[in-house]
Amino acid sequence: MAKTADFVILEGRNMVRDALTSGQKISTVLISSSSMGDPKIKEIEKLANSKGVKTQIMPTDELLKMAESRNPQGVIALMDVPEIVSLKQILLAKRNSFILLLNHIDYEQNLGAILRTAWAAGVDAVVVSPNGVHEITPVVAKVSMGGVAYVPLIPMSLFQAMKMLHEYAVPVVGVEVEMGKTMYEQKLTGPVAFLMGGESEGLSEPLQKECDYFINIPMQKAVASLNVSVATALVLYEKNRQESKEL
Repeated sequence: MAKTADFVILEGRNMVRDALTSGQKISTVLISSSSMGDPKIKEIEKLANSKGVKTQIMPTDELLKMAESRNPQGVIALMDVPEIVSLKQILLAKRNSFILLLNHIDYEQNLGAILRTAWAAGVDAVVVSPNGVHEITPVVAKVSMGGVAYVPLIPMSLFQAMKMLHEYAVPVVGVEVEMGKTMYEQKLTGPVAFLMGGESEGLSEPLQKECDYFINIPMQKAVASLNVSVATALVLYEKNRQESKEL
């Protein structure tokens, strides 16, 4: 079993500054020695000090080893792993809930990539089944590039989650090859929960029975399926595209 992360790494000037400003639980801000003369870095250091957050200067090569990106812009923040919130809390707080359900995610890299995309797309919560990767591990935290700090990750039974979603009038949309309409033909605006299958299993028949309807991603016939993180990104942004057309 993968070790859970002790902290979340946030990289880059904007991400670190936003985390400090928004009151995220930052334990330490690490600054590369070669960036000490940069006015924006000095601004971040001053902000961290005003929040009572420890700052530490470290050799540039050591900071680069910690970073996921090639250029963390001379600064990294170490943030406490967020506390788990409940799906019910999310549904009570958000009128038009935008939820992502993940079944049997096999690889930590995929979960991290999905969380990063979910953050960018405005997803309110990611519910993940316990039969796959379902915790914030160091790999998940690193690949998410800060996504784990802003998108709640909720490990729970998908059947329980779908029952609750139906109680709050949030339709569950199964994403499966050659099922239902294409994502371009189906209306996806308003509250919705997308159910994505894992890399190896897809959506089981019992899970399919709990879906309100299905969509598929149009592909060339020679292509059997897409990586789950890629498929998730396409579906989330198709919803956003449709929402923007209604404004």
